[in-house]
Amino acid sequence: MNAIAKGPSWLHRKLSSHPFAGQPRNRRESLLNPRSIAGRVFLIEILIVVLLVAAGVTSVVLQAARDALQQGRRESVVAAQAFAEAPGVAEALRSPNPTAVLQPRAEAARKSAGVDFIVVMDTNGIRYTYPYPEEIGKKFVGTIQPSLEGRTTIEEAGGPPLPAGRGTAVQAVVPVTDAGGEVVGVVSAGITVKNVARLWMPQLPITLGAGAAALALAAGGTVLVTRRLQRETHGLGPAEITRMYEHYDAVLHAVREGVLITDADGRLLLANDEGKRLLSLSVDAEGRHVRELGLPVEITRLLAAGEAVTDEVHVVEGRLLAVNKRPTFPYRARGGSVVTLRDTTELTVVSGRAKAARERLDLLYESGVRIGTRLDVVSTAQDLAQVAVPRFADVVTVDLLEAVLEGHEPTAEKWRQLRRAAIGGEQQALPLYPLDEKITLSPATPQMRALERGLAVLEADLQRARGWQEQDPERTRGALELGVHSLVTVPLQARGVPLGVANFYRRGDSPAFELGCVSSRDQSAGFALAAGSGPVDLLA
Repeated sequence: MNAIAKGPSWLHRKLSSHPFAGQPRNRRESLLNPRSIAGRVFLIEILIVVLLVAAGVTSVVLQAARDALQQGRRESVVAAQAFAEAPGVAEALRSPNPTAVLQPRAEAARKSAGVDFIVVMDTNGIRYTYPYPEEIGKKFVGTIQPSLEGRTTIEEAGGPPLPAGRGTAVQAVVPVTDAGGEVVGVVSAGITVKNVARLWMPQLPITLGAGAAALALAAGGTVLVTRRLQRETHGLGPAEITRMYEHYDAVLHAVREGVLITDADGRLLLANDEGKRLLSLSVDAEGRHVRELGLPVEITRLLAAGEAVTDEVHVVEGRLLAVNKRPTFPYRARGGSVVTLRDTTELTVVSGRAKAARERLDLLYESGVRIGTRLDVVSTAQDLAQVAVPRFADVVTVDLLEAVLEGHEPTAEKWRQLRRAAIGGEQQALPLYPLDEKITLSPATPQMRALERGLAVLEADLQRARGWQEQDPERTRGALELGVHSLVTVPLQARGVPLGVANFYRRGDSPAFELGCVSSRDQSAGFALAAGSGPVDLLA
């Protein structure tokens, strides 16, 4: 976990070397690759930019068209009102031949005002003027009733052909009144929609050019942002990055080393599970300043300071913590820090277990070298008694079946008759059966139970071992008085044939045998083969 303290540069290298990253990818291909995050962001941003620019251009064009239409309406109203209020128009309408008087004047006014037509008509809507004389005398196409009531009307309508072409026109219809205010006729002036479009069409190239420039600038910015994103993500896709960071998150919280990340202001940004356990941090610790976490003064000072620390030891709630601290951005003047915590107290326990494991291996190796390398059963029994003391037991006795020593194959009926073949340890101070003495086992003894079951028998407290005490009350009482307190009896075999039993005793300050024969005295259980669930094969 010391690598974590190297900060984002370490993570950056890990990202680039992660198996999901694959081979280096072509920048252009990766930029347009929809499977990568950069490619997806690029395509989405380009689409958004295009839509925004298109919407902007469309709105500008529509606004220009609306402005042009309003301008056409204003020009039509101005032209119609100017002609209707011109001197002599009302008198001409009451003359015997209004067309002769008004037609040339209307055409001159049309060309002067820039409109497509000026039509003068009577109160019945019969035309007196029109750009094409053949349309004079025909019914006006439009609404005149509001004008007959003295109002001005603006509308879109279609009518006969005009010099500007056939089509819908925007036209204003105004009344013509005499000196007494009586409506004597109607004037209509208008512009065709085609000519209205010509009012805003000159703006279209400018609008499209501005939209294209905006699109190019936005696309360029998108490319720069996407390339930066591509470098940061190494061209990986969302699923790959999600899976990769899930792996890193799992490792971060699974390691048995605390990891804390703080910003430049001393605010805790991240704490893995082990870090929270070692410092007893609350679930809402992240995001708070280190001074608000209730930590010891020295740890708080260390976390808030900016200096690097190497293997500095601090006591926190009875734990000896080895602390290392490194900046997250070593090449920047201002940045956060990564702090790692190792519980040296727990490391001591782990080291003790490793030492115990080595001792067990040493004992098993020595046992393998010395036991079972001879064909003489008695010599093998003596080797067994010597190897087990003192690393596994304080006193060891080995009792072989009488039938075995006489060269006969033992039977269940003869299992009670044994002879002491070996003694190891402090036998002089204990009331034990001497070497070569014949022993008749009681059925309730641990030795007899081991022979019958073919399994080791544990008597963790000999004060309560009635079967062992009944075998020889006087000797067992003397042994208890001299501190013997625990026994493991193991059946001995040679290729499946029962040979006898081995008895392992502990006395005095030695801890009692436990299940599995693991003691706190030496943590070795080196004779697990002798104290396990099965028998010992002396000639294996």
